[in-house]
Amino acid sequence: MNRIFKNKYATGLLCFVLMLSCKKEKVDNVSTSIVAANIVAPANNTLINLDPASNAVVSFEWNAASTANFTLAFYKVVFDKEGGDFTKPVYTGIPGKVGSENKLSLSHKEMNKIAYAAGIKELNSGKVIWRVIASNGVVSATSGSGILELKRPLGFAENPANIFITGAATEGGTDISKAQNFKKLSDGVFEIYTSLNPGTYKLVDKVTGTPLSFVIDAGMLKEGTEVTSLASTKTVYRINLDFNKSTAIFTEIQSVGLWFSGYNKIQTVLTYDAAGLWKATDVAIVWKTESWGKDERYKFRVTEKDPLGNVTVKNWGSVNKDNSRATATSPASYFFLKEVDNSQYDYTFKFAAESQKTDIEFRLQAAADYTHKVIFK
Repeated sequence: MNRIFKNKYATGLLCFVLMLSCKKEKVDNVSTSIVAANIVAPANNTLINLDPASNAVVSFEWNAASTANFTLAFYKVVFDKEGGDFTKPVYTGIPGKVGSENKLSLSHKEMNKIAYAAGIKELNSGKVIWRVIASNGVVSATSGSGILELKRPLGFAENPANIFITGAATEGGTDISKAQNFKKLSDGVFEIYTSLNPGTYKLVDKVTGTPLSFVIDAGMLKEGTEVTSLASTKTVYRINLDFNKSTAIFTEIQSVGLWFSGYNKIQTVLTYDAAGLWKATDVAIVWKTESWGKDERYKFRVTEKDPLGNVTVKNWGSVNKDNSRATATSPASYFFLKEVDNSQYDYTFKFAAESQKTDIEFRLQAAADYTHKVIFK
């Protein structure tokens, strides 16, 4: 009987504990809520003249959202074009501290991208709208909308990573897979040595998928489908592009000459081949005899004509002011080219040998360092 009593007591105690537990769970089962943030700055219809090259920022601020149960609110700021409904915002920004700050600072460069995405053209002004979405992880609330007027400067909002030239006037023709790529010199700045024929051409940012297309119009870069070449006959150019300023410069390359220091003159003129490559075949390399021996030094002279018709001569030589004679084991960097001064003996290369049959290649190509090659036969 004593054992039975203990079991009944334990059973009753277990039921009592379970009842208390269920009752406590019911009491603590409360719902959470959130009240939307109120935007504070910038004031509606503020006009911002964007200067992407500066360190200027635009600060978006709002009063913190109110939440129940002392939960922390997290924010995101969404932007849309004027008249948009935010179903497909043009930009979404997350504040600092994993989104918990009630402030978002965006550079003018980022704001320029937002303006572009909202359809505002270069040198034009237009409006964008913005709002703050607050969430505590369970529920969310959206603020009212603010509106800003943004004025874009000259230049593209976002620079392409790559640029290619294609079209009937180009060396690759209309087959976009054969488009020639520009050498990227810095962010938004590109260069290419190529020839153009009469006809049309365009610039694209990629050769697969759906590329963006650009044209050059009176020295300015613009979005467009194609434009007519400047060339009336096949002409070799250096084309320099700056997407930061929306500018393009065509410089005609009239000639490339192999210049001997000892003779102080061009001994051979190279012929343009294609894709930034000039060649000369069966060149006689005859060192200049001096009282102290023979002079084997050389570099290249390039004659250019700028868009205004001014003709200049530029010297292309070695990165070193003085060099040893080239050998079979000379590194590839020995032959790298850079623009140098017009001195007779400085920044020159040295031929490895004399020869009656030597091929010379002068390479200003996008895919590699600018360089040259001497082939003794």
